[in-house]
Amino acid sequence: MNIVQFPDKYTLPFFPDVCEFIASKESTIISVGSMVLDLSATTFVDPFGMVTLIGLCRHMYNSHGVTSTIVLPNGDAGSYMERAGFTQNSLIDNFIVIERRNSLLKYFRKSNKNMGVLWFFEGESDIQTINGEIEGWMEANGFSEEEINSITTFISEMVQNVCQHSNTPQKGVLCFQAYKTINGESFLSWAIGDAGIGIRQSLIDSGVQDIVGYDDERVIREVITKGISRFQDDKTRGNGLSRLYKAAQKRRAMLFIQSHAGLFGLHIDVGQLKKIERKVPLVTGTNIGFHLSRA
Repeated sequence: MNIVQFPDKYTLPFFPDVCEFIASKESTIISVGSMVLDLSATTFVDPFGMVTLIGLCRHMYNSHGVTSTIVLPNGDAGSYMERAGFTQNSLIDNFIVIERRNSLLKYFRKSNKNMGVLWFFEGESDIQTINGEIEGWMEANGFSEEEINSITTFISEMVQNVCQHSNTPQKGVLCFQAYKTINGESFLSWAIGDAGIGIRQSLIDSGVQDIVGYDDERVIREVITKGISRFQDDKTRGNGLSRLYKAAQKRRAMLFIQSHAGLFGLHIDVGQLKKIERKVPLVTGTNIGFHLSRA
């Protein structure tokens, strides 16, 4: 069968499991030429989940010519995704079909600023528009000017990385969400992804030869913990991921960085911030997710 059944929640920690499941069905999916990502029973999808859904479809199409159908969740989660941009008219990739098994019209009739929104970008000229939206959302939900400047700077750097170095065959994609909970807690989550050559190959192509023998997850670790970049002669440049990692540690935020077959990040488990470093089945490109809750 070419159907991939998604878990109840598709968020940062569940991404590796989904990759493993797709890998276990890959030969069948390739022989059929199509894949169904079935989220009908899923109740929550975060920005990293939405970005990596597109990334998984792009990987299977670019690598194997496989087309994909995304079955939206029933109820609120499906409406949330639809309003974020998961509609046939909004998605720009013609090898992805969006399917709704039940009508979602009764959900979220009004505009809801708590929802995530997808942006597709292809140039640095898109940064100003994206950051303008993000600044407005963060201001409306109680984030300080320092936090707003920090997040928009990180996102600008990540967009620049995609545009300048990823060689992605499709546009980059970003999803952002910010709101206050009913308890007054400020929350934000954002994710960015591309279908390009990955961090390791990007660095090798730019002349960083010390990492040739490293696997993907070690390259990510070296980049974010030691500041390895294409600008080895100028330590003030090229360290966006390293600064993002330090910011996540300081704020006790969850951070996942997946690039090709490597995953490195920070995950909150039973109240403790823990490092994650592991292999995942190959998903071409790079996906980054940042998740922050604070009272």
